[in-house]
Amino acid sequence: MKALSITTFLAALCCTATAVAAQGPDELWEITMKMEMPGMPAMPAQTSQVCKVKGDRDPSKTGDKGSDCKVVDSKQSGNRSTWKAVCTKPDAMTMLGDVTYGGDRYQGTIKVTGSDLDMTQNISGKKIGNCTYEDPGKKIAQAQAKMQAQSQAMIDKECDKQVEDLQPTMIVGGAGIPPESMMCKHRKADLCSRASKVAQQMRDPAAFADGNRKYPHWREAMQACAIDPATVSGPVCKVAVDKKDWYFVSENCPTEGRVIAQQKCTGMDYSAVMSSPYKQICQTYGADLAKKKVADDKAKAEPATKPAAKSEAKPEAKPSVGDSVKDGANKLKKLLNF
Repeated sequence: MKALSITTFLAALCCTATAVAAQGPDELWEITMKMEMPGMPAMPAQTSQVCKVKGDRDPSKTGDKGSDCKVVDSKQSGNRSTWKAVCTKPDAMTMLGDVTYGGDRYQGTIKVTGSDLDMTQNISGKKIGNCTYEDPGKKIAQAQAKMQAQSQAMIDKECDKQVEDLQPTMIVGGAGIPPESMMCKHRKADLCSRASKVAQQMRDPAAFADGNRKYPHWREAMQACAIDPATVSGPVCKVAVDKKDWYFVSENCPTEGRVIAQQKCTGMDYSAVMSSPYKQICQTYGADLAKKKVADDKAKAEPATKPAAKSEAKPEAKPSVGDSVKDGANKLKKLLNF
């Protein structure tokens, strides 16, 4: 990882921008870099094309504006350029550069040293044409802006879906939901507008059944928008109860279904349930009743099984002399096998 970050920075030192056109006012260079480290096999050379501002002969100039490395000394003597760069993050290191130009070519070295690093980068370059230079910082900013726009578009699309499906969690949160998960909190007004519209549509039994199936969290969404779910389900479920449409009740009316199950299903065995007109109700809510009965029975039994308080506990009876003799005799028999 360290070698990769160093190589990236070295590329920035020598290569301020990638080529963007075959023709232009600036210079297109072909750069070759080969890394050498003591005790390591020679690495293969890497060649790339970069665009440099016309007349720029300073290999120490970096286009990496976010780099921690800074040039602290730079000298120009004839066609020879030397410099020193120091880095502190992510690893402390020093770079010494020495490059000599000859017309449209150059060659030199960049020596990198650090606490556990000793590396020499041999570099060479030649001008191969023209190009149009673009500031790499500007290109990075454009790329970041594009990525942010794409990310926001994805979030907006997901928020649209949350509103459409009456999924309130990312909009209004919930128990255990961290604030950073509420990416759609700015869409509460849209959620409530959608909830109000769906509430009106669900006044019809068929539409209610369809909405209850399509929007499994509609009750939470409406509660978040100060709409009482009972005002939506109550009238429809009352009609279903009056019509004895137990299938509709079992599928769509949990409040009414649990009340009926308590009244009609308690104490029924399997055969009785299967032959009962309330079969759907008992099958849907019978398990809830059974769990509640177990919990209630356990709660009732707890006081009777609680250990007596220490103040009321009777002191343990001490063994009598006779008991002690008998116990000792039994142990002796086992030891002597008789």
